[in-house]
Amino acid sequence: MQLPPHISLRFEDRPGYLYAEVSGPRDSMQISLAYWAAISARCKAGNARRLMVVERLGDYEGERDMARMIAALVAMGLDRIKIAFVVHRVELLPVMEQGEILAMEYGANGRVFSSADLAERWLRHGGG
Repeated sequence: MQLPPHISLRFEDRPGYLYAEVSGPRDSMQISLAYWAAISARCKAGNARRLMVVERLGDYEGERDMARMIAALVAMGLDRIKIAFVVHRVELLPVMEQGEILAMEYGANGRVFSSADLAERWLRHGGG
């Protein structure tokens, strides 16, 4: 699964965690699955145990299927990594929080944030 050319994904190794930032003019199930697959591969290659993902994508095309998305992330092994997910579009927080709840039902350790500062504090000092 390859990212479309208009979607940018960059990584930084930061003290105590891997940082990933994805940006682009749109989002979809296909785009999300592609960037999460790339993130999962990077986590496995570097044996990352903690991860911050900052999503800066445009409008979502199609219907969101959070149950399918979370199941795919678990299948990628991302449920074994502590993940802070930062959403820059405040209007998306409720749907992302639904994903957080679904992920917890799988036993995953992830939280959704509207601020990278809060996300980093939780990653470095929070529970789990």
